[in-house]
Amino acid sequence: MKKIILCASLVLAFASYGAEANLRVEGRNPPAECMRSYTPLSINIITPVGLPPGFWDVKGLQIGVWNWVENFDGWQIGVVNTTDIFRGWQLGAINVTRMMYGVQIGFVNVIQEADVPFLPIVNWYF
Repeated sequence: MKKIILCASLVLAFASYGAEANLRVEGRNPPAECMRSYTPLSINIITPVGLPPGFWDVKGLQIGVWNWVENFDGWQIGVVNTTDIFRGWQLGAINVTRMMYGVQIGFVNVIQEADVPFLPIVNWYF
């Protein structure tokens, strides 16, 4: 029981960690892309249902049934993985991203802005 509580508290501690990048420019508001919220670990059923709840950009690991992230750096593992900008590894049955710098492994792999946008089993773009 102690191991379960310890593991759960570690997962919650990592999942609740989110750093907001703030850019202070005198006399002007910072651009929207400088105000992103990141988390190092995301565990989802279907984004935004998971830990942490809501939509977060991820720099680390995301595990879930249906993962959706706008900006991602790291490992994404799930049945369906969808992202806008992805850097890292995607492992799932269906992997879809607009821009990618990395590798996709799954049955359906789509990188929309690549020279070869669809490949089964393995797809990559660098």
